[in-house]
Amino acid sequence: MRKFTSTIGLIALCMAAIPASGHAQTAPVEAYAALPAIDSVAVSPDGSSLAYLRRGSDGVSVIAQARTGEPLVTIDVSDRVARGVFWASPDHVVISSTVNDKLPYTTKAQLYQQLDIVNVRTRRVARALRSADKAILTANFGPPTIGTWRGEPVMFLRTYTVENSAWTYDVYRVNLDDGRGRLHQTGAEDTRGYVVSRTGEVVARSTYDDRTGLWRLLAANGANWRELLSRRSLLDPPAMLGFGRTRDTILVQEDRDEGPVVFEVALSDGAETVLEDAAAAETIVRDSEGLMIGVGLQGLTRSYRLFDPALQANWQTLETGLPGRQLTLSDSSDDNKVLVFHSEGAGDPGAAYVFDDARRSVSLVGRAYPSLQPSDVGQVSVVRYRAADGMELFGYLTRPSTGSTNLPLILMPHGGPASRDSAGFDWWAQAMASRGYAVFQPQFRGSDGFGHELLEAGYGEYGRKMQTDLSDAVRHLASAGVIDPARVCIVGASYGGYAALAGMTLDSGVYRCAVSVAGVSDLPVKLMRERQSGGQARYNPAMRYWQRFMGVDDDQAPLLAELSPSRLADRVQGPILLIHGRDDTVVPFEQSEIMATALRRAGKPVELIALNGEDHYLTFAATRRQMLVESLKFLELHNPPN
Repeated sequence: MRKFTSTIGLIALCMAAIPASGHAQTAPVEAYAALPAIDSVAVSPDGSSLAYLRRGSDGVSVIAQARTGEPLVTIDVSDRVARGVFWASPDHVVISSTVNDKLPYTTKAQLYQQLDIVNVRTRRVARALRSADKAILTANFGPPTIGTWRGEPVMFLRTYTVENSAWTYDVYRVNLDDGRGRLHQTGAEDTRGYVVSRTGEVVARSTYDDRTGLWRLLAANGANWRELLSRRSLLDPPAMLGFGRTRDTILVQEDRDEGPVVFEVALSDGAETVLEDAAAAETIVRDSEGLMIGVGLQGLTRSYRLFDPALQANWQTLETGLPGRQLTLSDSSDDNKVLVFHSEGAGDPGAAYVFDDARRSVSLVGRAYPSLQPSDVGQVSVVRYRAADGMELFGYLTRPSTGSTNLPLILMPHGGPASRDSAGFDWWAQAMASRGYAVFQPQFRGSDGFGHELLEAGYGEYGRKMQTDLSDAVRHLASAGVIDPARVCIVGASYGGYAALAGMTLDSGVYRCAVSVAGVSDLPVKLMRERQSGGQARYNPAMRYWQRFMGVDDDQAPLLAELSPSRLADRVQGPILLIHGRDDTVVPFEQSEIMATALRRAGKPVELIALNGEDHYLTFAATRRQMLVESLKFLELHNPPN
């Protein structure tokens, strides 16, 4: 067995470089609200170079550099919303950005993707698919396949082609130096995905008919396609995940009566092999050929199961060297000898590291929040409780440094609702805890990522048990002496914003005040907009999703009005702050306008703050800071922490 003392020792040195936690002053709000200073760190296929996003007072840049420190290229991306970077060859870095605009053949503005390819040797930049064989609608690229074509490095991109007002989902072969796209595989109107090898072989595709719910997995058979698998489901159809553990299998995820399963389908005869350990996987870890080499598991904390014993041993060494941290495997070289990972947790607001197997070393790339000290990061613990009907639930409690009992509480439900929180660094929760509040993030029924039972328990419980799960958490924390039940406010974004408004209307008497960020307030209007943009519920996946959680079959069902906070404004017994991005394409700004109007008519205290130019995701530094500053000012006024 090999020794890893040098690795652990170097990790310890890296952590020792963090300033000691002894300062008495609280970090400014802006330090929490800042976008990560370093983000999306990627390593080149040969392991020799790094690329990452860097944010600072001088703007946002993409940095490419040799791992030895020599700069390769710096690209200013302050003129776009850069979301991440990845390497397409040892010489080419791809910058992924989003643009909020109205696309051809569409009726409303939406976020769409843009890929810019940088040659780090020549420093030339090319826009992917700026020119192509056909008209491209780059609303959303499917996952890229990095490979070669006739000896030249290329990128195989999945995207939509528009021709004569008809859409098909196709594969384009993109030249890395000029960005030109050549049609590589033509799909059909019902095509939803492809599996493409690094050499450009399209080995499988999936199709789905929104009207009939028919999903099919097809294998390439010369110029034709051969059906391997078919299912019929108007909700939760199977998902094709790429190659399995070998080149002759396809990985599929499916919800069955006994719960979700992940299985391999043989390309030769359609035989299925269930992978028991993969059913709970949050991510699939893949090698440079696209083959499955492990799974990332996200339960109460994150872990990995990597199939190669040497790779698993390396990962366990990193976990040992950084105890109490949440580690995320971000990227790796083609030979998996160089790993990029992110660390966050107790006393650690986030940092990116590189592990080098050949040197048996770990090096720090950069810290996500360099203005925060370890003492600025509150302790996060798991608290279990029971709902009123006996269902076992839990959540994440972030404690302030000012005490441990009889604390003022901010209840902070997540968005989704089919989403989740994690035990890592949450900038919003940590900011509120730094001001003296306990912050509790309940994983209520309808949350995803903790098993099928918890998710399905939320179906039909929108505004009902999904809501009382939140106030049950308040009662549990009060009975345990952790919080003062007379000093509780509720804060949330998206679905969490709805829950904040519902807490003041449907479950009144629990909360002193509420902050709703981009929250839904009127369910009939919400579903009407979904129908207008996507068609009737029978053929509209978004409508089917919402109706399942809301427990209705009709977007004008009377129950929707009964669950709409804007229609119950007269019940409100405390002040409400509404914050919403004007350019939100997920929950339109009108939802907060409707709520503000209803509250004013009812004579209730309300303030609406519009975030100009902001989308649904608090993407921009200035408006993210504005949201946090205004939220904390409101909370400190109406629910003082001391």
